[in-house]
Amino acid sequence: MRVLIVGVGQCGTKIADIFARVEFPAIAVNTSRSDLDYLRYIPMERRVLVGESLVGGRGVNANPLLGQKAMEEDLELVLKTVERLSEEEFEAFFITLGFGGGTGAGGSPVLAEALKERYPDSLVVAVGALPLREEGIRPTINAAVTISKLSKVTDSIIAIDNERLRKSREDISRAYERINYEVVERIASLLALVDVPGEQTLDASDLKFVLRAFGSFATIGYAKSPASSLKSLSRLILRSFENEGLYLDVNVEAALYGLVAIHGPPEALRAGEIFEALEFLTKKIRGKQIFRGFYPDPAEREVEVVTLLSGIYESESIERIVRTAREYARRFVEIKSEALKKKEELMSNLPTFEELYGGRNG
Repeated sequence: MRVLIVGVGQCGTKIADIFARVEFPAIAVNTSRSDLDYLRYIPMERRVLVGESLVGGRGVNANPLLGQKAMEEDLELVLKTVERLSEEEFEAFFITLGFGGGTGAGGSPVLAEALKERYPDSLVVAVGALPLREEGIRPTINAAVTISKLSKVTDSIIAIDNERLRKSREDISRAYERINYEVVERIASLLALVDVPGEQTLDASDLKFVLRAFGSFATIGYAKSPASSLKSLSRLILRSFENEGLYLDVNVEAALYGLVAIHGPPEALRAGEIFEALEFLTKKIRGKQIFRGFYPDPAEREVEVVTLLSGIYESESIERIVRTAREYARRFVEIKSEALKKKEELMSNLPTFEELYGGRNG
């Protein structure tokens, strides 16, 4: 399956760079020249600086309105870079971003809409990191508005909840990097199995069907175990659908569609355990549809389960961000109104210069 990764903004280009490391074609788009120079694996000719006339290559300081204008200004340059890579049309575009930033939050909806118009038969999926609560008002509002915009122009939104950083004992740079690597590992593992011959094969049309979910949320689950110590394959499959396996706090029962890919040594892929888990999950999700792929591989020593849930509209993490953003916005409007009122009261009844000095000589 031909997939192009397009990273937008600082967070998005870092994730795209990891995809490039594992040999996915990737493009980096940013308003910051230094952030583009920091990347290691995306070739220079695939790094696109946008909005240079607006911000001079210095970034937009978490201002999504500037990020939007920057993308609009140089959109054709980005699309030409996409066209140069596509000997044949890409079947899917994964746009990676940070929902709470400036370039990614402002520019991604513009790019997503343009890709959808130019490549109507291709998937356009947003993969974005949600801001932590401690990051404050601006990232929270940016995230809520960006999610709303992307829900109107993408097929699905895969949201990554960074709240699990709280449990990390690593330094902050390594903790963020680990999450980015894990997200790439999950998506890359899934995409690597699409259209690959197996006992039961997932093809590109299956993935497109599952991810064409009306701009709703999706999440990718993951579980892995050495085959030699695996006690229950059924339990491993179910674990990938639980919060420890998912990267977004969602109501699994509210999902419209599911997809499961199981890869490992033939003797570990026991049919009875597989179908026991899949029967339970099919009954559990609302849409009652789970696509599946089984990939026995004698060279493997581990069993890997990659799962995908889509068509989700219930997520406590996203609902919290939207509720908080709405309350922040309401309070900000009230505070701004009060401040303007106080200013008018303070400055009222002051004389003009003409009244004070009119008709006088100095």
